[in-house]
Amino acid sequence: MERKIAVNTRYNPTLDNKDDRGEVKSLAYISTKGLLYFCSHDAGALMLIEKADELDTGLQGVGAVRRYEILYYILKTGNYNSEDIRILYRYMYYLTPSDKACNPCWGDFVNQMDELYK
Repeated sequence: MERKIAVNTRYNPTLDNKDDRGEVKSLAYISTKGLLYFCSHDAGALMLIEKADELDTGLQGVGAVRRYEILYYILKTGNYNSEDIRILYRYMYYLTPSDKACNPCWGDFVNQMDELYK
């Protein structure tokens, strides 16, 4: 029986395609080693973790940490210049018109994260 993880990614082990090989190997490693968290910006990998029960991926015990959560954590620790973190956020999430259409500006991002994690 073929695992559903191969169905829900572009990765096909019988072909030499590289599109999702890293994603599949990383998720397989995490599942095998029993690690608790996976940090990614890859929508495919995040979907495989978030829908683990539905897709039967074997990743039911794994949580996803997104890059913006790490930026927020770094901001709140106070160990780095907040302006540098803001610039990094803008580069990763607020650079293009399509980014601006779906992501909050820096101030709104911080306010929403404060509300979420208070």
